[in-house]
Amino acid sequence: MNTFATKILATVLRGAGVSPAIFTSPQKVQNRRRDAGATKSGNHRGGWQRLLCTATFLTAIIAVFSAPAAARQLKIQKFSAEVFVQQDSALNVTETIEANFIGSWHGLYRSIPIEYVTPQGFNYSLFVKFDGATDAAGHSLKVESSRERHYLKLKIYVDDANDAVRTIVLHYRVTNALKYFEDHDELYWNATGDEWDVPIESATAQILLPPGVTGIRALAFTGSYGSRAQNADVVTSDNSVRVSMLRPLAFHEGLTVVVGWDKGFVKEPATRDLINQFLASNWPIFIPVPVFLFMFWLWYTRGRDPRVASIAVQYAPPEGMTPAEAGTLVDDDAAMRDITATIVDLAVRGYLTIEEKDSQHMMGLYSNKDYVFHMHKKPAEWKGLKSHELLLLAGIFANGASPDVELSTLQNEFYKNLPGIKDAIFDTLMENGYFQHRPDYVRSGFIAGGVIGGALLFVLGMRLSQNMGMAPAPFMVAAIISAAIIVGFGWFMPARTAGGAKAVAGVLGFEDFLTHVEADRMDRIAQTPETFEKFLPFAMALGVEKKWVGAFKNIYTQPPSWYQGNSFGSGFYPLMFVNSLDNMTARAGSVMASAPRGSGGSGFGGGGSSGGGFGGGGGGGF
Repeated sequence: MNTFATKILATVLRGAGVSPAIFTSPQKVQNRRRDAGATKSGNHRGGWQRLLCTATFLTAIIAVFSAPAAARQLKIQKFSAEVFVQQDSALNVTETIEANFIGSWHGLYRSIPIEYVTPQGFNYSLFVKFDGATDAAGHSLKVESSRERHYLKLKIYVDDANDAVRTIVLHYRVTNALKYFEDHDELYWNATGDEWDVPIESATAQILLPPGVTGIRALAFTGSYGSRAQNADVVTSDNSVRVSMLRPLAFHEGLTVVVGWDKGFVKEPATRDLINQFLASNWPIFIPVPVFLFMFWLWYTRGRDPRVASIAVQYAPPEGMTPAEAGTLVDDDAAMRDITATIVDLAVRGYLTIEEKDSQHMMGLYSNKDYVFHMHKKPAEWKGLKSHELLLLAGIFANGASPDVELSTLQNEFYKNLPGIKDAIFDTLMENGYFQHRPDYVRSGFIAGGVIGGALLFVLGMRLSQNMGMAPAPFMVAAIISAAIIVGFGWFMPARTAGGAKAVAGVLGFEDFLTHVEADRMDRIAQTPETFEKFLPFAMALGVEKKWVGAFKNIYTQPPSWYQGNSFGSGFYPLMFVNSLDNMTARAGSVMASAPRGSGGSGFGGGGSSGGGFGGGGGGGF
């Protein structure tokens, strides 16, 4: 009973001399009974009379307020669906609904499912074009169309829907409701829908196929969703199938029709059409397109280096630049290759020596190479080195406390020094004004932005898919691709200044010389072992050491004093020496970066049922 009725009833009860305490909580009623415990027996008799009077009034009031609700009722006396299968594979659907409005109504609503999920988890949209609604005389009816979750909801206004039987005729076209198999084409259509809030007393469906069609077969399923019952009469003649229910449809029961026929009578969509349908059904996968355009614009306006003149060959690295700085400047990344090249550079310059030795295991059953770094200059002689070189030497030799260090002992230990070394390399480049912003910070920012943006898009997509009744897979794909686009562009976003662009052009010109060491170019430098050793760390940092050593195979004929190798006894070969250096730096990069782990189907063949296929839905009154 509503609040208005309660107030009226309370007023009537007071007029009858009865307190409206019957509308209060049980505890309040008990308290009032206790307070009235001393009342005389005569008053009890009067109270019972008033209570009887109250009951009479209460019964009358409830009857008055309940009568309109009980009198308002909707019945679907007849539901008839006509489905015309066109040769272009579209369906023209006409639904004739005979509704008995008992009481006062505004009209009828019809909900048609238009979003489905494929076995692969993607969305399949049923493309429905509503062509209007009419009454029995063919007069147009007002219709409001809206989207409610995965339904197309039609709200049809019916004139004089008061204690009257009215006929509503709906017309709509569906372009992609057929299924195509190797041996037949098929319409799997939920004719009435199994979501009606009211029973349907009589239901029929007629399927009209293209002229001359052969191989017609038909089934009908009835009942609630998933039912395999077939309480319907199915009649096939010429190019049509007529289905009639043998009993009324109860609340949330429906009629589903499956009709198959030989191939070749309707146009099967081409591959291009299927792709277009997929893209239209899964429109969220287009979300990465504006993300890509925005990131491209951002890179084009903020992530490109200033233009410089064409790169000319250089016969020496830029003045004052170390191998680690050259390698980092070229690819915006202080990689392990740049740090291990610094070890070789410091060895060439006399700060340490490298000893290659074989470590025996299991009583000599097998051995592997290890390397020992010997400190050649004491920390007091490290003055004048750049900060990243100082940090590298301090990390290897424990600030000079350990003059001889086996590489294997740095396993799971040296990694603590890497952040400081890399920071020092970037800080020097920033101090020289080579970058607008630190490249590692820029890349980290875009990686974080991509992950966060993808996660937000994923969450919003999941919520939107629930609200629209769509499959979540397109939103997931859009989130992943969008995140990948942001991260991918972010890798190329670090931009150099004009000075940085000029410096990197000098490094690339020197790399060109190291790569293409020709006779006329060699004449421009001193062809000595010292020149080879001086430029070797730069070649290693730039990844062109194999090219560089080829030009000195007849010049660099003696092993260096700063590298002691076990394989030099049978003869010294520059290429083998560089291979040994590569093995050493690869091993050093792996060991020095190591860190300890932290803890931590068809409607035929038995697969059909009521409610299956396309179409269906339900409806009710409003």
